[in-house]
Amino acid sequence: MNPQWNTPPNGDFARLVERLAAEAAMPKRPPGENEHLLDEGMTPSGAPHAGVSHRLPATLPSPGAVPPATAAEIRLKVAKGLAVAWLVLLLALMAMGAPLAALTLVFIGGLWAAHSLRHRFLPPGFGSWRQWLEHIARQQQERRSK
Repeated sequence: MNPQWNTPPNGDFARLVERLAAEAAMPKRPPGENEHLLDEGMTPSGAPHAGVSHRLPATLPSPGAVPPATAAEIRLKVAKGLAVAWLVLLLALMAMGAPLAALTLVFIGGLWAAHSLRHRFLPPGFGSWRQWLEHIARQQQERRSK
């Protein structure tokens, strides 16, 4: 349902857009006595200012560049991917009507894999997944509070 205020007469949107663009291009009114234009007194110049370098320092990344991922970020993404794949496998087995024994084996196998892989994926200094996840949660809260 289209409200009447939002629809031009006869549904002619092209003329409406042209009319609105023409109105926007026209100056609204000349500035008053105490009003100033933003660019008043400025002269356009194509040349850069003398003594000012317009090059970016070498340490700044170029616009649109993605900074390389740290090892901790990669480990976190791999751990999340494995956990999601494990859960999807469990859900798919349940949806297919797999026997309870198969579900139990996949569940226990996932827990065993998480326990055995923790030494590979956990950063140094963390003894358990819980410590690592608490540390990540604290970092995210600190970033939000800044």
